[in-house]
Amino acid sequence: MYRGERGVQIISPFYTHLDSNGKECAILVNRGWVPYDLKDQRLHTLVQNKVTGVLYRGDANTKYSVPNSPTISYYQNVTPYDFAVID
Repeated sequence: MYRGERGVQIISPFYTHLDSNGKECAILVNRGWVPYDLKDQRLHTLVQNKVTGVLYRGDANTKYSVPNSPTISYYQNVTPYDFAVID
């Protein structure tokens, strides 16, 4: 919810390089919030050549943290590993 409206945060991997084993390495980029009825429009997939922002490790987990469920696209916190599960 944002200002009383239901929506989603668009988070995309930004591939930076290949590691020594040839595996793609990426950082997650928060591309912003969109209203829920526009979440499937794929306008957020437009290619851009440059990303600027703040590098962020993710949310700290506590005993009160609600776990993410990546297999059903349910996220309550930013945990890079959980986003990496989705291929």
